[in-house]
Amino acid sequence: MRRIRAVMAALMVTALVAMPAQAQEGGLRLSTPYLGVAVEPGETASFSFDVHAPNGTPVDLEVTRAPQGWNTTIQGGGFVVSRVLVDEDTDHRMQLQVEVPRDAGMGTYDVTLRASSPAGSDTLEFALTVAEDVGAGGVSLTAEFPHLKDAPNVTFSFSLDLRNDTTEEIQFGLQAQGPEGWQVSARPSGQTRASTVTVDAGSSERITVEVDPPDFTPAGVYPVVVRAAGGGQTAQAELTVEITGTYELTLVTPDEALNVAVQAGKATEMKLFVVNEGSSPLSDVTLQATPPRGWEVTFSPERIDVIEPGASQEVTATITPAQNAITGDYRITFRARVAQTQDEIEVRATVETSAFWGFVGVAIIVVALAALGMVFRRFGRR
Repeated sequence: MRRIRAVMAALMVTALVAMPAQAQEGGLRLSTPYLGVAVEPGETASFSFDVHAPNGTPVDLEVTRAPQGWNTTIQGGGFVVSRVLVDEDTDHRMQLQVEVPRDAGMGTYDVTLRASSPAGSDTLEFALTVAEDVGAGGVSLTAEFPHLKDAPNVTFSFSLDLRNDTTEEIQFGLQAQGPEGWQVSARPSGQTRASTVTVDAGSSERITVEVDPPDFTPAGVYPVVVRAAGGGQTAQAELTVEITGTYELTLVTPDEALNVAVQAGKATEMKLFVVNEGSSPLSDVTLQATPPRGWEVTFSPERIDVIEPGASQEVTATITPAQNAITGDYRITFRARVAQTQDEIEVRATVETSAFWGFVGVAIIVVALAALGMVFRRFGRR
């Protein structure tokens, strides 16, 4: 508590002593809303200031005093600058970045910024109080619900709060990264394509993160990292997506045809595929058939140990109609089953007359015609 009071007292004294510079001759003037800030060792302090100058005067900017070993940069429009051309009657907002070394001692340090032009000059005196546990002046990215759980065919949507507790307006670039093959995006809420967001000093913006895993993602917990960076500040949030296992089995034929031609008493092979369209492995897959009475259906293999998500297994069904099956259409129900789910298809089996019996029929007709011919020939002479 004493340290915090000392920091606040130092800032109050700094605010009283380091008064804004008065307007100098020629109309060149620098102004800033903050002349003293408190930072922790290893952090970067950012001061915003405005350059006022009429008549399109070029203005040179430089830091004339800073603690030895400290890095300072002047930025404007996203660039490091040393000279700015001020349009007539237009203010230019600039930033002075001061990097405080990690080994900096506790205390207050002075930094002087000087602006000069052919028409005059002006200076600003900044004071940085280095203290521990300042507890402010940073940015944060927090999720309302950092852990979501659902099936892999669902798009997960996270809502995050990006807060800027610095003294400057910051434009953040948004990035999100998930497991390989996942589609992950971060954008300002209410926007569809934007990947940047501007957050005023002391305020916050809502960020929407959408995560779309592949449909066959195995069950498990997966990390998603979201970052917002800008103005020398970086905030990060770690999210988790829990994929629940889904069991979905499909039984199909190679060409999606649901009919087969068979012959009475003869075995006919038919190809089937068992497809795992879920996100969990299918274990101990069994196959069954419901044929007409007197028919026989066997499978090879009769049982499948496991089918991984997105994979399939070929099965050969051997259909043997009854020996006395007459010509016509019959229905056979094929079924693939696991403990969690099952699927079935209905196939039309058409019993066709054997070609042998066709030849026999033709032969009988030929013999009958020949016999009739002989009869007519014999009795016709009388």
